[in-house]
Amino acid sequence: MTIDRRTMLGGLAALAAARHGTALAKGGYPWPLGVQLWSVNSELDADFAGTLAGLGKLGYREVETAGLHGRSPAEFRTTANSAGLRLVSAHYSMPDLFTDAAGHIADAKALGVQWLVASSPRPDRPLGKGDWIPAIREAMTLPAWRENAARLNELGRMVRAAGMSLGYHNHPIEFARYDGQRGFDVLMAGTDPKLVKLELDVAWAVAGGMDPVALLRSHGDRIRLLHVKGLKHRPAAGRYGTDFGTGVVGQNDVIAWPAVFAAARRAGVVHAFVEQEPPHLRPILTSLAECRDYLQRL
Repeated sequence: MTIDRRTMLGGLAALAAARHGTALAKGGYPWPLGVQLWSVNSELDADFAGTLAGLGKLGYREVETAGLHGRSPAEFRTTANSAGLRLVSAHYSMPDLFTDAAGHIADAKALGVQWLVASSPRPDRPLGKGDWIPAIREAMTLPAWRENAARLNELGRMVRAAGMSLGYHNHPIEFARYDGQRGFDVLMAGTDPKLVKLELDVAWAVAGGMDPVALLRSHGDRIRLLHVKGLKHRPAAGRYGTDFGTGVVGQNDVIAWPAVFAAARRAGVVHAFVEQEPPHLRPILTSLAECRDYLQRL
């Protein structure tokens, strides 16, 4: 019996597809290793080039920025590229984007990123003292969520005109209710899906009482970016956990990451970024190495 070349190649392709499908069904991690630079915020201030080089040596390849640390976009990009890192996304808060949208869009363009992400909402009341999560929860109102949604549409048009895509990054507060409506639902209803995508921070969503797999299934047309960090416990309803100090992915973690990654891949997520929140209870590069090891084992 003979097998022609086309049949053989077809069989090999089918085998590869089957293996790939099996990996996804098991929750394999299909994206290049990415990192949110908020994880190393203090370290970048102390040793900018050395910290980026350290991330590259750990095997991280894609980066989401959280400020320029006194560098120009061109200098930031050059130093990151020299460390083997590709700038993919840039975070800016909604208060900053309300103040100078054009300037921040120009910076993101100069960085060479594909995504500009609104990292937090703009409240219409002053923040109280204490931890940021409960403070921003109390400062937000239903009109503020509606105003943020309207402004996101404007930003989406500006970002698209600059050749990039706009995303919105969640914290737990989006899943709280304001006059009976969840902030998240207001954002979804008030923004154009063509202009505004989502960056799902899985741990923050779980801390807000949500099922991330259900979110990926119901909003798969919107969620294109992912934040990956561990969560040690699920806060009680109405409370918001902020203890990510030892939130290494897969260690004492309440999140079923294989199921999340399988759902994210099916939804069409294109980039994922590991993030570790301060206070860091061990050297941050050690934590990021442990996150890397867990993801690579998948």
